[in-house]
Amino acid sequence: MAAVMSFVSKLENDSSSFYQDWAGKYQELEDVFLMWSKENKKFEKQVKQTYFGVITDAIESTFSFAQLEADDYEIDMTLPEDTSLQNVKKRAGKIEETIKGFYAQAARLSEGLMADIPRLFRKIAKEREERLPMLDI
Repeated sequence: MAAVMSFVSKLENDSSSFYQDWAGKYQELEDVFLMWSKENKKFEKQVKQTYFGVITDAIESTFSFAQLEADDYEIDMTLPEDTSLQNVKKRAGKIEETIKGFYAQAARLSEGLMADIPRLFRKIAKEREERLPMLDI
């Protein structure tokens, strides 16, 4: 479970940085990307709080996440400085789809042993799905 929590932190922090960096480069994306950056930090905090709140169940959760391959959800969050607005939006869409997929799969794998973690993971996956139309790609 510690590996999954570390990976959640990496996904949320890296994607938050991506949105923070690109928010200032395209005014059209600024409000949305700054909001998403803030939300990503909130998601990480919620996951950690929920995890530590159910730490006794988490001992059993190692088995839940055995089939979760972090490599399947690695995302390149770098883009050249002169990247077009459309390509930034496409990359943001890929980031959201990938992270949504991670949370959905993690929720499915942990359903049998825990209640709080999969519920939160499904909620975050749903919120990420709701972000996609904002990209208008």
